[in-house]
Amino acid sequence: MTQSVEYPNWTAYEPQLLPPLELIYSEGVTCLEEWYRWAEEWSMLLRVYGGITRTSQVLEIGCGLGRIPFALKAILTPDGSYDGFEICRYKITFLEKKFHQVYPNFKFIWANIFNSYYNPEGEIQGKNYKFPYVDQSFDIVFAASVFTHMLPDTAEHYFKETYRVLKPGGKAVFSFFLLDNYRPGQPRPFTFALPIFNFDHSYGEYGDQFAIVSPNNPEEMTAYRLSLIKHFATQAGLELAHEPVPGIWSGTHVNWIGAQDLIILQKTA
Repeated sequence: MTQSVEYPNWTAYEPQLLPPLELIYSEGVTCLEEWYRWAEEWSMLLRVYGGITRTSQVLEIGCGLGRIPFALKAILTPDGSYDGFEICRYKITFLEKKFHQVYPNFKFIWANIFNSYYNPEGEIQGKNYKFPYVDQSFDIVFAASVFTHMLPDTAEHYFKETYRVLKPGGKAVFSFFLLDNYRPGQPRPFTFALPIFNFDHSYGEYGDQFAIVSPNNPEEMTAYRLSLIKHFATQAGLELAHEPVPGIWSGTHVNWIGAQDLIILQKTA
């Protein structure tokens, strides 16, 4: 007769760092497998394209509920650091209470920035928000599915702030939905086939350089032309460090790396 064995903490090494399921669901995640997959995907992207090391100083724009820090805690030693800011206050409340108490070199800040989709009561316009960090603080700045919910005037400003807080030689790893890869009517895989990824509406003065899904809620989902991203980078003093890395979302590439398209920038001076 086989003796039964109990396996405590079956879902995670540190289950107390996992948000309650209702909070996880608020980020559009319906199973823990998807939670971990995204975290490990970005852990890999930061190793390959960001050059993250055990002692890197890392900043995440839009840290959410800590999906990526959950993976990065296995990379960064106490000699390294992680900082993240987020516009949804309840997410920061959870992270300060649970994550920071266990990993004091992981720090989280609430930024009450207006966003028509995620924080419609926000009091600060994104184009006016100064990242709350001193100049040349970070080796890596990254944003996972943040510019996909951002208007161009804020994106342009965030590029400049990224330049300011990066150390010379530091890298930025940003995900986008690139309009260059979008083909109306092109079959798209998985949930990307849903209408919420139909970038068929122009916005403001940007013509074919920028598009949105919902005219009534412009920051619900956004897409950029690569030429506009390059313009923002040049204006900020950043350079493309790598050719754009295609994601699976658009269905236009046989070979792809992550879910979304990836832009890798570098501060060369």
